[in-house]
Amino acid sequence: MLQYEPIGPLMDIKVLSGELLEAHLPHFACLEGSDSSLREAVRVLHGVNSSVTLEKCELTRFHAKLLKPSFSLTEVLVKFGIPMKAHLDVLIYRTRVTPLVLLTYVVPRDASMIQAVEKDLVRTQNAKEIITHRPDMPIWMNTKFSLKASPCDAKISPSEITLKYIRPPDLFRVVVDNAEDSFDLEILSDGKSIWKATLERFEYGETGEMARSHEMPSGASRHSRDVIPREAAYTRRTARVDEEEGKMASMSNKDRLSCIRLDLIERTSEGVLKGLVLRLESHQPPVLNRIEKEVIQQRTSVLQDQVTSLIDMIMKKGDKACGIMLSLLKELDNYLYQDLIKKAQNLSERV
Repeated sequence: MLQYEPIGPLMDIKVLSGELLEAHLPHFACLEGSDSSLREAVRVLHGVNSSVTLEKCELTRFHAKLLKPSFSLTEVLVKFGIPMKAHLDVLIYRTRVTPLVLLTYVVPRDASMIQAVEKDLVRTQNAKEIITHRPDMPIWMNTKFSLKASPCDAKISPSEITLKYIRPPDLFRVVVDNAEDSFDLEILSDGKSIWKATLERFEYGETGEMARSHEMPSGASRHSRDVIPREAAYTRRTARVDEEEGKMASMSNKDRLSCIRLDLIERTSEGVLKGLVLRLESHQPPVLNRIEKEVIQQRTSVLQDQVTSLIDMIMKKGDKACGIMLSLLKELDNYLYQDLIKKAQNLSERV
């Protein structure tokens, strides 16, 4: 009603003891290159019981700072119509393999917007997230942009979306009849590329045991398929691996992962890491939760450090989690897996 637009999450903050001297409320506005009047246009919505007020604040790069606040419900707002830039998140979810169907959300980089996307996906069954990098450059709010897929022939709707802070967020629906082993997705604004990523088949498709575990056996009912636990596929696969690995077969999965840990850190590619994180999160029950996935991705940009973080997380979860990770590693890169196991086995035999 006051012609303001949210640029931060709604928060309920209460002080249980002592005096609150400052509060730093997060926002997603990118100040670099934005209109100088933006700082004067930002307010904090302060809610007490049934009344609300707008308070001035000190705007920093990532936060709106309030001095000696007294509040319960708060949200950072900007006067509607003031030019403002925002950094983006690109969230891609696969809902079908053949034909390939992708739901692609482009939203301001804000935790509340990610929650809005997840809430919107509740009505979509079997949506699997495809992990990609974030766009580097911010763009102006209310900018129109389009999505392009190449070199495959894709049907994308709508043809254009406007960057807005709305719930549920707008999205692109991408349908590819014959997906290549890899293809590019690109976001364009005024003919210029603002983001581009390559999607590999292992990210959006299903192969090996995992694909067959989703097939409907002949003569079986839908219900009988659903009650088969996915862990069974990994258990059978682990048994065959044991036959191939000689002396290492007597080791626990945790010890086996520990034996190849250093070489795995050195030799894991970015694609394999992304595949492991994606499938560990989508496994039922999940081996990684969303927060753990974000810790791995955001803690550092160094690939080896991200692999180290993943391995250490999985090893803390115990032998079963280690076994699932080893099975997925073999599925994603069998040649690397066999070479690591062979090298570790040779070392153990010399010892």
